[in-house]
Amino acid sequence: MTGALTAPWWGAAPGAELPDAHLLAAVDEALAGSGAEAELVCTHVDGSAPAPRVGVSIRLTGEPADPAATRSALARALAGPVVAGGTGDADVAGPARTALREVTAGEAGRAIRFPGSASVTGRVSATDLVAATAIEQVTGIGVEPAGTDVVDTGPNGFLRPRFTGGRLTLLVERAAGGVLQPFEIEDPHQCCEGGGH
Repeated sequence: MTGALTAPWWGAAPGAELPDAHLLAAVDEALAGSGAEAELVCTHVDGSAPAPRVGVSIRLTGEPADPAATRSALARALAGPVVAGGTGDADVAGPARTALREVTAGEAGRAIRFPGSASVTGRVSATDLVAATAIEQVTGIGVEPAGTDVVDTGPNGFLRPRFTGGRLTLLVERAAGGVLQPFEIEDPHQCCEGGGH
């Protein structure tokens, strides 16, 4: 997480759970023209309330030209409150605060966008994956990945690493053909030779 603590972080509590692509589109639209972009976006589960809610953490490339107006635009786009890291917005609690606390501590957060993620597709060695992205380690389930092991990221480069122990970690498992595949796959409902259910 080099530089992660000096970059502006925002937390949000979307009014409804959104698919990853819709969440990213809403964030990008709200930040358009602000002078800042969302370089790292993570989802979090806040279990502090009786019904768990999703929170979002967003690391910006820099401070927007008008932070208050940009936060308001993001709050409208997500239909929920947005809080800036390091501020005393005590009235904004729950998922937004949980997301900020977890990601800045490096203890949790499922990254749906991270530096280098857009440039990775297909089969990539574990070493190259770590070198080309913000992923800091590749950890296996039932397998000890070597740097030369190949990770099949699929045609869309679908990767959802998680923060754990202060590191952005991609969890993988052995797949057919001796390659590794991300534990979280893009379409878990596709089976039977590509036919969906």
